[in-house]
Amino acid sequence: MSTALLQELHQEVRRLYIAGSDLAADDFRLKRLLPQFQQLGERAAVFKRLGEGVAALLKQESAGEAAPAVKLQELTLLLESVLYTQGTTSPAGIPGGLPSSRFTLETKVSYRKLAAVRQALTTTGSGRYETVVEAFNEGIFQDLRLLPLAIGALSDPYAEIAEFAMKQILPSYGPAIADYLMREFDPSGGKSDVRKLQVIGEAGGPELLPEIFKAAVNGSDDVRVAAIGCLAGHEAYTTSLLEWTNDKKKPIREAAFTAVAAGGSQAGMERLLEAFAGKKDRALAAEAVAKWPSPPLAERLSVRFMEELQEALQQDNTDKKKNENVWTGIQPYLTALEEARNPQLDQIYSFVIHNYEKFIALGWLPLLDQAAYYEERAASEQGLELLRELEQRNSRYLPHYFRAAQQLLSAKELYKQFGGTMMSRLKSKVSKEAAKRDQQLLETLERQIINAESVVYEVPWDSSRDRQQIWREMLSADKIAVAWDPRWLDWFIDQDALDLVCAFARPDSPAARNYLLGKLQEQSGRRRGHDYMLHIFMGLERAGLAEPERQELLMSVLEKDRLYNPYMIPYYLFHLMLRFPSSYFSRIEAIAPNYRYESKTQLEYLLNHLQRQE
Repeated sequence: MSTALLQELHQEVRRLYIAGSDLAADDFRLKRLLPQFQQLGERAAVFKRLGEGVAALLKQESAGEAAPAVKLQELTLLLESVLYTQGTTSPAGIPGGLPSSRFTLETKVSYRKLAAVRQALTTTGSGRYETVVEAFNEGIFQDLRLLPLAIGALSDPYAEIAEFAMKQILPSYGPAIADYLMREFDPSGGKSDVRKLQVIGEAGGPELLPEIFKAAVNGSDDVRVAAIGCLAGHEAYTTSLLEWTNDKKKPIREAAFTAVAAGGSQAGMERLLEAFAGKKDRALAAEAVAKWPSPPLAERLSVRFMEELQEALQQDNTDKKKNENVWTGIQPYLTALEEARNPQLDQIYSFVIHNYEKFIALGWLPLLDQAAYYEERAASEQGLELLRELEQRNSRYLPHYFRAAQQLLSAKELYKQFGGTMMSRLKSKVSKEAAKRDQQLLETLERQIINAESVVYEVPWDSSRDRQQIWREMLSADKIAVAWDPRWLDWFIDQDALDLVCAFARPDSPAARNYLLGKLQEQSGRRRGHDYMLHIFMGLERAGLAEPERQELLMSVLEKDRLYNPYMIPYYLFHLMLRFPSSYFSRIEAIAPNYRYESKTQLEYLLNHLQRQE
C-alpha cells in the first residue's frame, strides 16, 4: 500500500482542520491528490472509499447534503484507521536494561537560585563567568537539575566557562560523571570532546582506560593528544607511549614525551635522554622534562650540558649560521634544567660566569641570565661572589646580585654594600656607568616596595560594585622599619626617587617632609598621574604631617582641576576626604561640576556625606 500518498493526504487533512472545513471546496491540493486515489481505487476498495471521501469534500455544499465539517470528519476517521493498520507497535532491537548512573545528587536548591545559573549557561554576555563560579562555590551545582547544563558548559563559547566546567564543576561529581560522559564521548570530535575526555581521565577509574586507549589510537588529533595525556603513569601503556614519541605528527610526539616524563619510568627516562642525543625532538623533550622534573634525569642531562658547553667554546663559532645551530642545541638544556639544582649545575654556572666574555661574544645572553638566576636562588657566599663578579661586568645583573645579598646580609650591611658612602654617591653623579647601576637598583627596590601589599577598602559610593575592593599599595611603614636600614631614605632623596621616598618617609625626617611638600608644589604645566598624588599623600602621612594639613593640601589639589582630574579618586585619598570637615561642603560643591566619570560620582557621594554630618 502506498503509505506516502496516505501521509500526504493526512497532512492536507490536518491543514483543513486548522484553516476550516469550509475552504475544502475546490481545494487545488485535494484536486491534485484525487486522480491518484481514483486510480488506486480500481485495485483496492479502501483507496476507492478514500477517493470518494475526497471527491465529496471537494464539492460545493448543496441543500440536503452533509456539512463540510461532517465530510472532513468522516474522511479523517477512515484515513486514521488505515494509517493505524500500517504502523508497528513493537520496538526494534533486543530489549535490555536502561542505562543508569550512580549520582547522589539531590534537588533541594530553590529554583530562584537555579534560575540565575541557568540563564548564565544558556545565554551569552558579560558577567556569566562570575555567576557560574559563585554558584559552584556555594554548592548549587550539586543539584541534579544543573547536571545537563554543567555538561553543556563544556561547549560554551566563552572558553573560561568551558575550562572551569572541565577543571572544577564536573570533577566534583565524582566517578559517576566519567561513566556518564563516556556514553556521549565522540573520539572523532573536537574541543568539547577533548574536555569530556579530560574529565573522564581525571574522575574515572582504571576500568575506563581501555576506552581512553582506543581514543588515543583512533581519535581525532586533538582527542589523541588528550587521551595520551590521560594514559601517563599507567605502566600497561608505557610501550605505546614510547612508540608515539616517534609519531609523524608533532603534537602527538609532544603529548607522548610529556606523558613519558610524567610516568617517571626508567624506560621513559632513557627515551628522553635519547631525544637529547639528537636535535629533532630535543626541544619537545625539554618541555616535558621542565613540566615533570626528575632529579636523576637532571643529573644525567647536566653532564651532557657541560660537555656541549665546553665543546662549544673549543669550536670556531665565528660562522654566524654555525653558531646559531650550536645555540639551538644548547637552549633546550636551559628549558629542561631551569628549576633543577645539583652539584654538576653548580660547576656549570660557575664555569659560565667565569667565561662571561666568551659567551657574551657568542651572543648567548639567555645562558648568562639563567646562570644569574641560578646563583641568586643558591643563597650562598660562593653564589654571591659569582654574582658580584657578573654584576661588575654587566649592570644588567645588579638586581640578581642585590636579591642574593638580601638573603645573606643584615640590613646595615646591605645598605653599606649598595647605598654606599658619600664618595660613591659623588662617583654616581659623574660616572654614567655608576648612574646606570643606581637606576637599576632603584627599579629593583621599587619592584619590592611599591604595589607590594593588598589592602581592603570599603566602596560606599557605588551600589553596583562589591562593597569591598582589594587595592595594591606600597609596603607598610612598620615592615619597612623592621627590614630596611633607615639611611636608605636620605639616599632616595638624593636620587630623587619620589615613590621610594614616599614609602620610607618617617616623622623624624624633616628632609623627607620638605621634599614631598616641594614635589606637591611643583607646577610642571601638565596633569599629574594617578599614583603621583596618591603616593605623595601616603608619604606625607608617614612623614608625620597632621591630618588637617593633609586634608587642606588635598582640597587645594582638587580645586586645581588642571593639575589633578583622575577618572577615579584612589581609595586611600577618598577615605581621607570622607573625614573632611563639614565646612568643606561649599568648596566641594563648587568643584564637583569640573570632574567626570567615577570621580564625579565620588564627589556627589562626598557632598551627601558631609551634609549628613552637618
